Amino acid sequence: MKNQILILSQTNMEAATDYVCMWLDFYKATFTRLNGEDLFTLKGLGSLPKNEDVAMVWYRRKVASFPTRYKLKKENFDNQYVMDRFLNNEYDVLHNHLCYLIDKQKWLNDPATEDKLNKLSVLFLAKKLGLNIPHTEVLTDKRSLIELMQIYPQLIVKPLSECVLFSDNDGAYFKMLTEVISIRNIKAVPETFFPSLVQQGINKKFELRVFYLAGVFYAMAIFSQENKKTVSDFRNYDDKRPNRTVPYILPYEIENKLSHLMTALSFETGSIDLMVDREGNYYFLEINPEGQFGMVSHPCNYYLEREMAKVLTNKCSA
Repeated sequence: MKNQILILSQTNMEAATDYVCMWLDFYKATFTRLNGEDLFTLKGLGSLPKNEDVAMVWYRRKVASFPTRYKLKKENFDNQYVMDRFLNNEYDVLHNHLCYLIDKQKWLNDPATEDKLNKLSVLFLAKKLGLNIPHTEVLTDKRSLIELMQIYPQLIVKPLSECVLFSDNDGAYFKMLTEVISIRNIKAVPETFFPSLVQQGINKKFELRVFYLAGVFYAMAIFSQENKKTVSDFRNYDDKRPNRTVPYILPYEIENKLSHLMTALSFETGSIDLMVDREGNYYFLEINPEGQFGMVSHPCNYYLEREMAKVLTNKCSA
């Protein structure tokens, strides 16, 4: 079917895509949703979407989990790790080929740019464009950490790439989150360690999660600082005492600088994390081009799923 919207997503844990599809149905738009799991039932390369049939592509997600299982002759951690990496690389070749088949100008966000996104590079690009960022270092030893602590008494450490979930044999999950380093817990840090992203700790007033869509900013303030569980990272959700969240209007100056940043990265969508300190200074933290927007949409009544459907429909018919 020609002139259709193509949505690349995943089967599970993707309510935002579900709602966007409902709105596309409401607007009577022609679209196809291809989940990453669907590639495991591929009948051949000829079954992949064709460039001439696609008017617009929204790259939302890749795959939740592989729907196939395998068994090694000799089970051990190293072999398991190597096999998992191999299968991920195999899958990426096929998925990347799908992205290659469709002209770049048809993508809402270019997946190749998303996959190559470098957190450090984005931080310093934001600084170059006039946004404040926390003082940022990559360290490998305790002595350097202590020296930095003489300047910034509280530091935080978080991944250079993206946070991941770990699971044990009993099915329990463990989160990788931002952690605070201070004089009180410095003894627990080994003398040398893997290169780690270390940043100045900000005495925050509140956090901001901002969803950017085709030139418009939808911001939500998160009052996470008064809860011990979420003070370092609001993603360490407290279900018993949830953080208060409210709609927020960004200052024009901050919006303008963020617009330049998103343009420089060629992103038309993305979730942006900011922090505001006790003096009212704004700090840029990071961008996730695939970031969740349901958590901003629903509490703030932004109806972002509807807005996304409108953007896709309008671009498809332009």
